[in-house]
Amino acid sequence: MRMDNRELKWDNMVAAISAQPDYLRNGAARALHALTLDLPLRVPSRIYLVGCGDSYYAGLATRFAFEKWTGIPTEALESLEFSRYAIDTAASDALVVAVSNSGRVVRTVECAEVARDRGIATIGVTYNPESRLAETASMLLRWTYADVGFGPGTLSYLASLVSLYALAVRLGQLTGRLDEARATTTLEAISAIGNDIAVTVAANQLPVEQVASTLPDGGLVAVVGGGPNYATALFGMAKFIEAAAYPASSQELEEWAHEQYFCTRPGTATLVVAPPGPSLDRARGQLQAVRDVGGTAVAICDPPDTETTSLADEVLPIQLPSDELLSPLVAAVPLELVALRFAQRLGRTMLGFDDDRRRAINFRQIFGSPDPLLAAGAALDAASERTPQEAGHPRGGERHEGHDQALSTEGSPLGRIEVPTLGAPHA
Repeated sequence: MRMDNRELKWDNMVAAISAQPDYLRNGAARALHALTLDLPLRVPSRIYLVGCGDSYYAGLATRFAFEKWTGIPTEALESLEFSRYAIDTAASDALVVAVSNSGRVVRTVECAEVARDRGIATIGVTYNPESRLAETASMLLRWTYADVGFGPGTLSYLASLVSLYALAVRLGQLTGRLDEARATTTLEAISAIGNDIAVTVAANQLPVEQVASTLPDGGLVAVVGGGPNYATALFGMAKFIEAAAYPASSQELEEWAHEQYFCTRPGTATLVVAPPGPSLDRARGQLQAVRDVGGTAVAICDPPDTETTSLADEVLPIQLPSDELLSPLVAAVPLELVALRFAQRLGRTMLGFDDDRRRAINFRQIFGSPDPLLAAGAALDAASERTPQEAGHPRGGERHEGHDQALSTEGSPLGRIEVPTLGAPHA
């Protein structure tokens, strides 16, 4: 998400979702791949994809693509895990790919710093070419998109994914795993997914309203997925937290049976990302188990997959590319939409940032920024000898009746996306 121009408008999140089809259709993958041609890349012994939040999830989503297309062992790590631990055993001929939309996240910048100090090549992948990350990394891959305003990351997550896919294609060419024709075909497939996203948005208008209206407002909401879509599940959890301030959980597909299953019962909901692929049988098994213990099972899948849809109480439809490795580009969209509608139903303000003190503390934690609002808030509290709650600084979970919270889809940009028909052949 962009950190400037922090207007708390749901229109911003709607605009970011509606911009995704054309972002891909207009050739973002080809443009980013063209930028990688100018990077002084060498074939590394290992690739580390590092980031925080959505940027970390983008690495998780693309790590299998890196390994398949390049043949290079690839690990996706949260920034602190790399900068404080994995760096100790990282080889000097490894490659660190540090992802941050703002380029200001201190732990991610730290990854580039410690790697640089060890003589390890680094690529800063960011929107901001004047950021600390861009200055610290030995190489820069910058993405761009039309600024849609402040809000939970959606378009920025898509841009992160596309940047990493484009880099993986380039490294695949360098290792010889991808010839020119295969590289071109892969980039064209990413562009074509713009149509899949448009179809998915249109097909979800009614299902999203239904799911958002029935999700529990006090029980467990879990999002699960496997393979590249374990990242999608984590991202979906994050959107519930950011948009609705709701303590959703996420889990890897198989691990759900070892953990969240024991909390699943009537009054809970489990959303299962279930694209075709090696883990589809386990997605079906988990959907069945959710229903067997009385929970609400929501499948995120292609509607023609009737074997999966028959196991779910609700279905959030997606039109998928033929390659599961690219499915995270589409599978995240229904989760963005349902988190948005759920937040509006609860009357929440995105990120709780209508509270300046809460925002200031968060920015201190993520960006290391000394925000005067935080100091001012603390001084006022001390002077009045009031608790933070008494001083008007809510502590999570409160209902915020902010403006722009009751946005309707009617007349919104989501209603103006040019879409083909759900189930149309994929180019």
